[in-house]
Amino acid sequence: MTAGERVELALVTVAAGLLTVLCCAFLMISVGPVPFPVTALLAGLGNFGLVWLAAQYTDSAWRFAPLAVSGVVMIVAMMPIPGDFPGWITGLPMLLMLLFGLGLPASVAARLR
Repeated sequence: MTAGERVELALVTVAAGLLTVLCCAFLMISVGPVPFPVTALLAGLGNFGLVWLAAQYTDSAWRFAPLAVSGVVMIVAMMPIPGDFPGWITGLPMLLMLLFGLGLPASVAARLR
């Protein structure tokens, strides 16, 4: 892997972190009184695309770096804030975010390997 490919892989990994932050920020969108976590699906599609891009640069385990960064961002989003506040995102929307944003891209990418 050349130095340019390493830089591009790092940029793809940073893009995965930014995508996850944006998807977590808009995860609690609701249509009337019903929660509508459409960003969980967008996170899954985006993460799958980013893992596919990372796989173009390397065949090693570094191809899953975008998923690892997304997982860390989701864990930070679920952590409680010091004081009397719950985590930033909790409940069913975050479970859907974990399932669609991490689970599906990881399973598809592992099968394509």
